[in-house]
Amino acid sequence: MLTGSSSGSVARALVALVTVVPLAAQALSLDDRGEIRLGLRAYTAARIGTEQEGGSDNPLSFPASAPGHVHQHRYFLEVKFDHDMTRLVTGGRGLARLFAWLQPSSLKYSLQYRGEGEGIYDYGPSEFRNQGDTLRAVQLDLPTVPGLLSPKVPEPLIDRRIERLRRLGRQRHQFFLGYLDVEKGPVFLRVGRQILAWGETDVFRLLDNINPLDSSFGGFLIALDERRVPLDMLRASYRLGQLGPLSDAFLEGFGALGNKTSSFPGVPQGSPWEPGGLGFPNPAVRFGFDIPARHDFRGGARLVFNHHDVTYTLAHYYTYLDTPGVRFRLPGGTPNTPRFGHEILADVKNPRVPITGASLTFPLPAYYAVVRSESAYFQGEPLNRQGQGNSADSLGTPGSPGFKRLQRANNIEGGLDPFVYPGFLDLSRTQPVEGRVLQRDTFNFALGLDVNRFIRWLNPAQTFLFTTQFFYKHVFDSPGDLVLPVPFRNIPVDRSIPIIGTGCGGGTRACQLRPRLFHLADDQLLHTFNVSTSYYGGRVVPSYSMFYDWQGSILLQPGVMLVRDPFRYVFDYTRIEGPPTGQIGTLRDRDNVRVQVEYVF
Repeated sequence: MLTGSSSGSVARALVALVTVVPLAAQALSLDDRGEIRLGLRAYTAARIGTEQEGGSDNPLSFPASAPGHVHQHRYFLEVKFDHDMTRLVTGGRGLARLFAWLQPSSLKYSLQYRGEGEGIYDYGPSEFRNQGDTLRAVQLDLPTVPGLLSPKVPEPLIDRRIERLRRLGRQRHQFFLGYLDVEKGPVFLRVGRQILAWGETDVFRLLDNINPLDSSFGGFLIALDERRVPLDMLRASYRLGQLGPLSDAFLEGFGALGNKTSSFPGVPQGSPWEPGGLGFPNPAVRFGFDIPARHDFRGGARLVFNHHDVTYTLAHYYTYLDTPGVRFRLPGGTPNTPRFGHEILADVKNPRVPITGASLTFPLPAYYAVVRSESAYFQGEPLNRQGQGNSADSLGTPGSPGFKRLQRANNIEGGLDPFVYPGFLDLSRTQPVEGRVLQRDTFNFALGLDVNRFIRWLNPAQTFLFTTQFFYKHVFDSPGDLVLPVPFRNIPVDRSIPIIGTGCGGGTRACQLRPRLFHLADDQLLHTFNVSTSYYGGRVVPSYSMFYDWQGSILLQPGVMLVRDPFRYVFDYTRIEGPPTGQIGTLRDRDNVRVQVEYVF
């Protein structure tokens, strides 16, 4: 199989060898030749919250959960079956004989089942187990206007949410991977359901945006490799070998069906891992998901080669990114007031994005280190914005000064505050107002450093592996108010607006209905750091991780793994602090302790 092995990637692997070797597990051979192998990984994990979820700083986090409550009781089972049929091509029968004419140097297939489950919806804390009662207790910040407005969550909406949560969040059984590998000479071909990872980054992705991510069982607190969603894909590579001064060169391309995105089905509302306030009930907004068709392919190619000690990659491909763009459609009619059954449609869209980029990796032997760098240009990345203006201007009719002010602000392009859409509260309006997806080109860069060093007074027997990464993102032609499509609180509307301007708090204040969303800077910087080592022959592996978003959010995660083959015992604590900014900030009230028991062979 062509894997792109090179001096740079080998050096990087050697740097990590100290901490990886003790954790390696061998699959079980089912025959004398070792051609049929069975692998299994199973674990159960509990996460216990250590702070109030849904406190005064995060009023829209839903459902609210007290410290000490279980936020996750996850079950995971993965069974992998591998069969090397190379010997059977000439001497056997059945499927392998069909390839005898090709005389492949290697013929293999792999099948994998994955099952996942979450227990908190059946026997967890009442806020998760009895979400119907939790939703019925919610008082929306609205006055009572019969037929139009009510502070109660409608019963049909409650039933719909609970049905979706239990359908998507309790159990999942998948034929996860299934592919055939054929290799002959310099050509390697893999066809079937598979995962393909490019690039040189960990945790956050640049060139590695081929497969979508599933964040429904813990968000980015779950390991990246466990969140990748397989695609039905054809992948091929051709080993070029020596090309003048270049060595170990190969060309790789892929094509995959395009009908899978990270936003569908996504994290169900009511999950403790729904970012920010996306889980808070809002009867006036209904989400729609614009899923690409199967024939809207992902696809592209990369060229990988070595020059001296440096490994280079040049890549170009088309894909669908994980963060969608949201387009609002405001309802028309008489009256045009958004309400349950006559909602604002939040159309979640994932346009296909061309990505062009490069990476290079090289060792620094004198320092026992490896340098990794990567850059990528995203053309037309979907983005979202807060929207600008005074909510009172949305009362204006076409041609009025307020209407013109909101038109100039161009909030309908990616804006997620309907109260600054022109004509939103104009009661004479009968036609819908259609928004547009905001798309901008972005430049993305990452620089990583892996260092392997002895610190004898801390660990005389094993080295420490230090890994750090620096990420930078620039948005070209930004409107200046970029956000993630995730609210964290609501602010009051203008008091001049009829009914909702003075109708809340017993008629003493304006209703808090305008969403405030997680801010994104035009120039985003993120830093990650991890250090780990091992004691007692690899049986005790402590680690410490940190993610720092230069907008102010920080994640700290100390942990330890105890290895007693075939078992692994994992303990860690995750603490997130900072303002409502960036991806890290969306889980800023989800501090937790994890206890995980894993069985693997």
